[in-house]
Amino acid sequence: MKKLRNQFKKGAASFYIVAFSTLILLIVATSFATIIISELNRTLNEDLSQSAYDSAMAGVEDAKLAYYSYQNCVANEGGSSDCNTIKSIIDDPSKWNCDMVAQILGRSEGGVMIQESTTNNNMQQEYTCVKIQTVLKDYRSSLSSSDQLKVINAKFENGSMANKVQKIKVSWYDDTSWGRAYSNSIGGKVTFWNAAQKALAVPPTISVAVLQTAENFNLSDFDITVGNKTNRGMLYLVPTNNATAAASNTEDNHYGAWSVVKSENIIGAEALTKSNDKRTTNLPYLVNCPENSDSEFACSATIELPRPITDALNGGDIRSSDTFMVVVSLPYGNPSTNFAVEFLCGDGETCHTEEVKTEEGSETINNNTAYLNGVQIKVDSTGRANDLFRRVETRLQSSADSSYLSIMGPLELLGNNDGSDLLRKVDAVKREWNF
Repeated sequence: MKKLRNQFKKGAASFYIVAFSTLILLIVATSFATIIISELNRTLNEDLSQSAYDSAMAGVEDAKLAYYSYQNCVANEGGSSDCNTIKSIIDDPSKWNCDMVAQILGRSEGGVMIQESTTNNNMQQEYTCVKIQTVLKDYRSSLSSSDQLKVINAKFENGSMANKVQKIKVSWYDDTSWGRAYSNSIGGKVTFWNAAQKALAVPPTISVAVLQTAENFNLSDFDITVGNKTNRGMLYLVPTNNATAAASNTEDNHYGAWSVVKSENIIGAEALTKSNDKRTTNLPYLVNCPENSDSEFACSATIELPRPITDALNGGDIRSSDTFMVVVSLPYGNPSTNFAVEFLCGDGETCHTEEVKTEEGSETINNNTAYLNGVQIKVDSTGRANDLFRRVETRLQSSADSSYLSIMGPLELLGNNDGSDLLRKVDAVKREWNF
């Protein structure tokens, strides 16, 4: 009996060992299966996401073709029925819908399929909505070590708008410029001045130059200032988180741009005028960039504009819309930054009294923003692969502004270190700028 009991205990022990071993193997196998299924799903989702993104980018490329067709019609003053249709779609905000690009290119409406082959589209790739907007409230672009300068040829809804503009607002360094890892998880506030992050994420110094002329001018006007008027000027904007220093107007190493009363950085029109005066001391401007700013950009400064030099023999100081430019550059090449430039009328002044075409449609503008027309093209494209959608928004530079005669320079300093000799202007050269 005792022997039988011992055999029973040994059998029970073997059963438990086998059961636990089976359970462990089952858990391991289930874990492996779960990991494999998870990786397959992740791979599939990434593949679908990339395919949806590719579909959206295909919509951007078709938007380029559509806008090139529009430009050709405008340049050739085409009167054909096709050109009239294309121009009406781009110029009429009531026709700015998801099918506008498909209509211009003669493709099917309601979604354009992206074929993997002539007989197969297993992922059901298509772009479902592509909009082109030509009237925008700001100019947006980026600067980097390989692309340190952007030229904005300011064109508006009508020629008289250039003369109404009294200031520009320059903003730079958003969270995509330096990575979302350095933003506050609550509200996305900028925290780049934090000691642990300062070495990795500090806004760059930028320069802002303005070129302008009256409707009648002499080339020699670019080398002089007349009273409080000038045809060109350049400012260097240096970021800081020291509001006290940024509010100081004493001539030290910098001028202060921070207005305590208005809680914003404001630089008067005399700054641009003085920057073109070789007889005065010109210093950079400190721009206060608050550590916990909840705005889109870390830094911004409003720069008031002087009037262009008057040609006494041929009229007054009405700013010409053909020679109004703003140049934004990254003098030290790093770090890379996104930026935006807005053109503003005077405080309390309405730039537009008529209906204006905007990215939101046709509406009356009741603020002091002068809307740019055709300087950039905003493309909003949505693509899909199966049931996954991706949306892309991008800005395209108008090809008409890709080259210009550089009136700004280069300049060569001759003579003694004390600057007693004058600046001699080197012949301007034609340069090509790629956007």
